[in-house]
Amino acid sequence: MLFIEFPGAFERQLQRKYNHASLFALSKEDIKSEQVLMERQKDSEELEQFMNSFRSVVERAVGLKPNEQSDVILKLKEELDQHYQHCCSLQGDMTQIKTALKTLIQAIMNAVRSGAGNDLAAQAKLDEEDSARAEHFRLQEFAFISDIMRDNKSIPPAELALTLITEPMNIVTEVLELFQAREIGTLISDLHDQFTSLDDETIKPYQDKITAISNKLTLAADDSLTN
Repeated sequence: MLFIEFPGAFERQLQRKYNHASLFALSKEDIKSEQVLMERQKDSEELEQFMNSFRSVVERAVGLKPNEQSDVILKLKEELDQHYQHCCSLQGDMTQIKTALKTLIQAIMNAVRSGAGNDLAAQAKLDEEDSARAEHFRLQEFAFISDIMRDNKSIPPAELALTLITEPMNIVTEVLELFQAREIGTLISDLHDQFTSLDDETIKPYQDKITAISNKLTLAADDSLTN
């Protein structure tokens, strides 16, 4: 087997290209084991850096004082949110790390809520934040979405459109809800340019995704005209 069970973002992108080689104008033989190992090493190094940072942020969270200043608490909460997003695209089974991060975030949110007391406006704002976080974390469970939201991009811009149409339709739909009309237009333009070197038989299995992207662009354009 070329690829591991839980690849990181860089190996995962190479795996997508291997699984859909003809779409990327490749053959499976073009992807060598040396390339896979090189991308896997990138993921391993990133995981090591993350774990060092994770241990540090956990130590600070556990060491919070009961009367800690609010700016310290809020900064730590932001860091925990960022670590959760980051870990979703990393190598290995990150289930326990994600559970630990959620537990710490919830503990901090409980402390913030306690500080807000009977301030209904503040409590309502915290409710909105909780809902937004839950939705954001839900989206991170889709590997493609967690990959495109990374700071250290693993999907080159030139491969974004082709990579998107290799994903299941439900993920394509989720992604299109995140994109603005201009970004969807860029996807269509990139696909058009890349399809010039591909035959119809290669493109055919992805036609439903291509149609979904085109339809979303039409809807987004209509919305911009009515708003």
